[in-house]
Amino acid sequence: MIFHANSESGKTDDLDAHPEVNLGFLNNSGEWGSVSGKATIETDREKVRKYYSQALKAWIGDLGDGKHDGGPEDPRVVLIKIHSKTIQYAVSRKSQVSSTFDVVKGAVTGESPQVNKLRHLDESELQQWRSS
Repeated sequence: MIFHANSESGKTDDLDAHPEVNLGFLNNSGEWGSVSGKATIETDREKVRKYYSQALKAWIGDLGDGKHDGGPEDPRVVLIKIHSKTIQYAVSRKSQVSSTFDVVKGAVTGESPQVNKLRHLDESELQQWRSS
């Protein structure tokens, strides 16, 4: 996974000190994903240009000095690259109404509702996927 960042925002210092990260995603139907891995900061201008979007100018800003303009050559624009080690995710098995019913039923009966199908991908599975 690759994200853009402003190198002066402080997050790059945090990632240099603590590169192990976890990214979490959730949608409104209760499906979720969790990605753990190691973050690195990429400053290579060729890579920054490859993933650059004009919309970043609004987030980075223009300092008016001709160098820090929020463009792809602005030295503040860097990439955060996440090398995934494990991924876990849950996919809904049922509709939102059925899932809500099962949760309520579980609260009454004390049984855990089975509303999601869980999957875990470890580093060896991810490596196999990357090499294919």
